[in-house]
Amino acid sequence: MDNIPQAQKKYVLTDIMKKRKHQSSLNEERARQIKERILKKKQKTKDFIHPEKFVDKYRKQQTAYSYFKRKERKQNLETLDVKSIPINKTLLVVRIRGVKDISNKQQKILKELRLNKVNTAVFVKTTVDIWKKLKLVENYITYGLPTRQIINDLIVKRGHIMKEKEIIALKSNEIIEEYMSEKDIICVEDIVNTIANASENFDFVTKFLVPLKLNHPEGQLKSGKIKKPLTKQGEWGYREERINNLVENMI
Repeated sequence: MDNIPQAQKKYVLTDIMKKRKHQSSLNEERARQIKERILKKKQKTKDFIHPEKFVDKYRKQQTAYSYFKRKERKQNLETLDVKSIPINKTLLVVRIRGVKDISNKQQKILKELRLNKVNTAVFVKTTVDIWKKLKLVENYITYGLPTRQIINDLIVKRGHIMKEKEIIALKSNEIIEEYMSEKDIICVEDIVNTIANASENFDFVTKFLVPLKLNHPEGQLKSGKIKKPLTKQGEWGYREERINNLVENMI
């Protein structure tokens, strides 16, 4: 290159640098494409579901549906003892199991109760119709009679209301007065009294309240026990006043 004029040397070097830069860009683009192909292949492998899993899921859903139909048939054939139902009392209902093996009809009932997630709770006023629904899904819930103190603690510590699709924490009585004063409910104590006494504004208050989000209780509601009823040393079902001990550990 010594015999090449200086200006031509400069041109050749510039051309070589441009080619190197272009080649470097091509190499980077190829490396990126290869990386994308590898990631796509991994994602396809990850997303692939073996047919056995579909079969297993179907069997579990059918088992859950069979259980639901047996419970439904039993309630239709047998005379319901209304005296054993705490009519017009406040019940605290807690969702303790997921939807892995649930039937569609049971899932629909849980949606009506607004119990869409595990470890959420709602207040309901007991009627024969509500009691029947609870019985049909009770292998996914536990429920009982809350004390005034537990109701108060839940409202103060976990209470939120829904207004125009916005979730608002009940941090002050001003918020309660703003949204509930039309029913003469202006403070936390009014909400607690309404729920505890299952009074005429019960539905108004509970519809405003967002389902209560609770913590998982330490040492309780273990995976092996939530699939068994209380009568067989499990967790699901009606636990009367004992609901308070459980929920106290979930607030």
